[in-house]
Amino acid sequence: MESVQLNQAFLSHTPISGVAYQHNDFVLVVSGAHAGSKGSLASLISLSPEPTFILELESGLDVEIKQSELAHAVS
Repeated sequence: MESVQLNQAFLSHTPISGVAYQHNDFVLVVSGAHAGSKGSLASLISLSPEPTFILELESGLDVEIKQSELAHAVS
Protein backbone atom coordinates (compact mmCIF):
# COMPACT_ATOMS: atom_id res chain seq x y z
CA MET A 1 0.00 0.00 0.00
CA GLU A 2 1.40 3.42 -0.95
CA SER A 3 1.97 5.90 1.87
CA VAL A 4 -0.86 8.19 0.70
CA GLN A 5 -3.32 5.27 0.58
CA LEU A 6 -2.01 3.99 3.90
CA ASN A 7 -2.57 7.31 5.63
CA GLN A 8 -6.00 7.75 4.01
CA ALA A 9 -7.04 4.33 5.35
CA PHE A 10 -5.74 5.35 8.79
CA LEU A 11 -7.61 8.67 8.71
CA SER A 12 -10.86 6.93 7.74
CA HIS A 13 -10.48 4.33 10.54
CA THR A 14 -10.14 1.45 8.09
CA PRO A 15 -8.57 -1.54 9.89
CA ILE A 16 -4.94 -2.05 8.83
CA SER A 17 -3.23 -5.34 9.58
CA GLY A 18 -0.63 -4.94 12.32
CA VAL A 19 -1.75 -1.46 13.36
CA ALA A 20 -3.06 -1.36 16.93
CA TYR A 21 -4.24 2.26 16.98
CA GLN A 22 -6.61 4.53 15.09
CA HIS A 23 -6.50 8.16 14.04
CA ASN A 24 -6.89 10.54 17.01
CA ASP A 25 -6.31 7.80 19.60
CA PHE A 26 -4.98 9.38 22.80
CA VAL A 27 -1.76 7.60 23.70
CA LEU A 28 1.05 7.57 26.23
CA VAL A 29 4.66 7.32 25.10
CA VAL A 30 6.12 4.50 27.22
CA SER A 31 9.68 4.44 25.88
CA GLY A 32 12.12 6.45 23.81
CA ALA A 33 13.00 10.13 23.78
CA HIS A 34 9.45 11.29 24.58
CA ALA A 35 8.63 8.74 27.32
CA GLY A 36 5.96 10.03 29.69
CA SER A 37 4.41 12.37 27.12
CA LYS A 38 0.82 12.03 25.93
CA GLY A 39 -0.82 13.02 22.69
CA SER A 40 -3.10 12.15 19.79
CA LEU A 41 -2.16 10.17 16.71
CA ALA A 42 -2.30 12.41 13.64
CA SER A 43 -1.12 10.14 10.84
CA LEU A 44 0.39 6.79 9.93
CA ILE A 45 3.57 7.16 7.89
CA SER A 46 4.83 3.60 7.45
CA LEU A 47 4.23 -0.06 8.29
CA SER A 48 7.75 -1.42 7.99
CA PRO A 49 9.69 -2.42 9.98
CA GLU A 50 6.83 -1.55 12.37
CA PRO A 51 3.92 0.92 12.25
CA THR A 52 5.23 4.47 12.64
CA PHE A 53 3.02 7.46 13.35
CA ILE A 54 3.09 11.23 13.63
CA LEU A 55 2.01 11.98 17.19
CA GLU A 56 0.82 15.44 18.21
CA LEU A 57 1.99 15.83 21.78
CA GLU A 58 -0.08 17.80 24.30
CA SER A 59 2.64 20.47 24.06
CA GLY A 60 1.72 20.93 20.37
CA LEU A 61 4.96 19.40 19.09
CA ASP A 62 4.64 16.76 16.34
CA VAL A 63 6.98 13.77 16.66
CA GLU A 64 7.58 10.55 14.75
CA ILE A 65 6.91 7.57 17.01
CA LYS A 66 6.92 3.78 16.65
CA GLN A 67 3.96 1.65 17.70
CA SER A 68 6.13 -0.28 20.20
CA GLU A 69 6.75 3.00 22.07
CA LEU A 70 3.04 3.59 22.70
CA ALA A 71 0.22 2.51 25.00
CA HIS A 72 -3.38 3.71 25.19
CA ALA A 73 -3.57 6.59 27.65
CA VAL A 74 -6.24 7.53 30.14
CA SER A 75 -7.38 11.09 29.53
